[in-house]
Amino acid sequence: MLYNMHERVIKAAPEEIWPILCDIESLWPEDIGSFRLPEGLHPGARVHHSGMRYRVKTVEPFSTIWFDTSPDISDGHGFTLTPTATGTRVRHEIKGRTSLKFTIVWPLLIRRKHDIVIERILDALEREVARAHAR
Repeated sequence: MLYNMHERVIKAAPEEIWPILCDIESLWPEDIGSFRLPEGLHPGARVHHSGMRYRVKTVEPFSTIWFDTSPDISDGHGFTLTPTATGTRVRHEIKGRTSLKFTIVWPLLIRRKHDIVIERILDALEREVARAHAR
């Protein structure tokens, strides 16, 4: 079973964060792999994530973007937004049973890069929300 979580509280309402998060392609660090949504962000849309191919599973406005990564990761990965007293908790999780191949490559090749990418996405999200507030 794999579980990996990153979160940040951003001083803004989910309604302010949501449109920026939905443009996840622009938040992705260009120097580390790639993430493309050639059909846009909606359930069933294809995802091109470096060498992986999977689909968008759930889009619940102001709340959840979840990706179906089966058979590599049974429950997938994605972002959730939860209001807090000081803003919004933005959480990214990967969870589920993994394929044998993914069980082997996760600790050796993927985890470190994944952790860096998610933290940089959260940094970019926080920066873009602050920029939007300054306008």
